[in-house]
Amino acid sequence: MMLKAILPKSERCYAVAGAAIGALSPALCIFYDRLAQTSGGLWANGMPASAVIAAGVMPLVGGMLFHQWGACRSRLVRELDLRRRTEENLSRIVHTDQLTGMANRFALERDIRDRLSGGSAVGDRSALLLLDLDRFKFVNDSMGHDAGDELLVALGQRLIEAMAGTATVYRLGGDEFVIVIAGTPSDGKIEDICLTIKNLFAEPFQLSAAQFWTGGSVGVAYIEPDDRSMSAVLKRADLALYKAKEIAGNSHRVYEPHMAVEATRKGEIEYDLSRALAAGEFFLEYQPIVGIESRAIRSFEALIRWRHPQKGIIPPDRFIGAAEKTGLILPIGNWVVRTACLEAARWPAPTGVAVNVAGDQFKDRAFVAHVKACLAEAGLAPGRLTIEVTESIFSVDAAIISDSLTELRAHGVRIALDDFGIGFSSINNLRRFPLDQLKVDRSFTRSMMGNQRDAELVDIILQLGNTFQVSTTIEGIETEGQMEFVRALGASEAQGFLISRPVSAQEAMAILKREPQKIAAVSMG
Repeated sequence: MMLKAILPKSERCYAVAGAAIGALSPALCIFYDRLAQTSGGLWANGMPASAVIAAGVMPLVGGMLFHQWGACRSRLVRELDLRRRTEENLSRIVHTDQLTGMANRFALERDIRDRLSGGSAVGDRSALLLLDLDRFKFVNDSMGHDAGDELLVALGQRLIEAMAGTATVYRLGGDEFVIVIAGTPSDGKIEDICLTIKNLFAEPFQLSAAQFWTGGSVGVAYIEPDDRSMSAVLKRADLALYKAKEIAGNSHRVYEPHMAVEATRKGEIEYDLSRALAAGEFFLEYQPIVGIESRAIRSFEALIRWRHPQKGIIPPDRFIGAAEKTGLILPIGNWVVRTACLEAARWPAPTGVAVNVAGDQFKDRAFVAHVKACLAEAGLAPGRLTIEVTESIFSVDAAIISDSLTELRAHGVRIALDDFGIGFSSINNLRRFPLDQLKVDRSFTRSMMGNQRDAELVDIILQLGNTFQVSTTIEGIETEGQMEFVRALGASEAQGFLISRPVSAQEAMAILKREPQKIAAVSMG
């Protein structure tokens, strides 16, 4: 009863066992002494002292030793159990996204590794869907990072509920999620799941600050038997996602081999860009902008070109994206501003020059100072320079953009909003930012003659220009019919192949020397 009161059950067992074994020790001693004394005739004198001591002490010693060993073993078992639970908790933490509670990138890597190492059924060709959220940066910049976190949590919950029993959902990081469809899903099943994912954006997300509408793009790739890592699968899915983002609205694309070829070509472009500026391979061409009533040239838009030593002349739509991705848009953009100012300074005043500026250029706090320095170096009046920006620029940092444009305009530089009409907040931008000119996107010009709705949209844009007291330029004019149509609507200026193709600075000078009424006859060749 005493043992039961003071010792745990496991340790009582070891103590009792030790005592029993200890009790056998004196019995062995007595047996040995009896044999010895009987042979020597000494047993009759009484029990030897060693046997008495052994009989009294050994059970206690044995019990204590076994108790100590049992206690050590019990502690070891408890420590091992604690370590096991700790490792399980750590594994759960490591493989769980702390914001959304979903499986994370490490869990995805573990699961794909298991599949590739033979953990999946023979013939298994699972599909991996990479989902990227639209306008996530806008949420963080305009509503705060807490709102961004709310949006991610809400989307994660919608994904888990929608994919329950169908696929496994992971948060890869940032605003990217991964959905893995096990087995060998058919093309139809993948289409259905992609449609389900896109339908998740049909309803707005209720955030603390406000309701928010957004969308998502999906890239699909299969986990192939010869894949060696998660990165190989994600690279294919990312290439498909990149193509999906080129499609307006919620969309998805399945990976195709030609995407890798195209990506390789773009990679080569990025590599070549790093040396092109130093090698002097860039040059500018200029396309005239004329007053619609007079047909007189008012300015030229500077257009960058790349004279590649092997690939020939490369247009900007094939390398500007790569320049922005690599950060080379900053030195290239600065070169464009300086070169345009120097070349335009040779033209007779007041002929101006317009230069396109990317959003990333405004991230450089020295950009405004660079523009002023270029004007001073060239001796070009600030009013002869127009900085053209697109509506996408306002997602960079509204405060920086507003301050920069205001400072440039105060210096006398004109500001034009290019490709107007295709952004999601055009009217708001007219109110918030200092502008002198609207340039109507050429997509309206192509369709306005045959589409009443687009014709009315052009008319509305021109009315907006009048309301905000800014001039309007119609891009992409290619026919006299288009020119007459926008003249009747009240547009100020026009630009397009009807007036002239882009020309060199020297050709621009030659055009300016002609009579204004002959400008419209400049060859497109």
